[in-house]
Amino acid sequence: MKYLIGVDGGGTKTEAAAYDLDGHVMSQGMAGFGNLLVNQDQAIAHIVDAIGQCLQPLKREDCAYLYLGLAGYGGLSNTHPLQNALQRSFGLPFTIVNDGLIAHAALLKGEDGILTISGTGSVSIAKFADQVEMAGGWGHLLGDEGSGFWIALEALKKIAIEEDQQRPCSSLTKEILAKLGLNQRMDIKKFVYQSSKGEIAAIVPLIVEQAHFGDAVSQSILHEAGIHLAHLTLAAYHKLPFPELIKIAVKGSVLTKIPFVQKAFLNTIMETLPEAQLILDEVSSTLGCYYLAKKIMK
Repeated sequence: MKYLIGVDGGGTKTEAAAYDLDGHVMSQGMAGFGNLLVNQDQAIAHIVDAIGQCLQPLKREDCAYLYLGLAGYGGLSNTHPLQNALQRSFGLPFTIVNDGLIAHAALLKGEDGILTISGTGSVSIAKFADQVEMAGGWGHLLGDEGSGFWIALEALKKIAIEEDQQRPCSSLTKEILAKLGLNQRMDIKKFVYQSSKGEIAAIVPLIVEQAHFGDAVSQSILHEAGIHLAHLTLAAYHKLPFPELIKIAVKGSVLTKIPFVQKAFLNTIMETLPEAQLILDEVSSTLGCYYLAKKIMK
């Protein structure tokens, strides 16, 4: 039975899955990060390992195609080491794209529409009649509004404003200081400038918790995040000649796991595109490799 292998390589893990030509999973593989910008040699080793795991229980001669979606792939100046490794290890035809494209194809089943992703960062990817446009994806210094990092930073900025205006600590401020083990508001400066994006974004669950407890400041930040992400989606929508009856999918924990954000996002989208079909499914991005590879193989 012929099959193809899809690979989703991210900043923390590489997931591979073998699909038969009807889209059923036949085997899977998992390895470390697949983002070549983190460490090229290690990422290549992880990608080869994950694909090898998929091949192990199957007949190698029946594998028809490899399709890879890798984080940071568009930022590489030299892709030859990866291409050479794939050719040397497997000798199969392959295609490599950015991981956002396979996530788009997975949720939209290879069809036209928009995918908005919000995790630590935020980006919106639009595809219409083989044209692809993006909005966002500028990173935390230039954008990423509505992302986990943005949400955390907004909460920390409010602490700085409280301190400057000599206002009493809000309940959110007290919870954040306690979680971070800080004694006073001035200590957040050291935390912010000495911490990674992931460490800063790690306070988001606390903000969500406070919002559920009725904290108005937390609710306001999450509501604003949803509006930012909707505006990002609409910016992508206006870059291509979409009809109003459009499919919009979401991915990433901020949009799929935080009701306050999701509600504000959906309400804002519906104000402009009331006929939009919203897709909230959770599927593996490797499924997007299946849809994209099938088009090539035909």
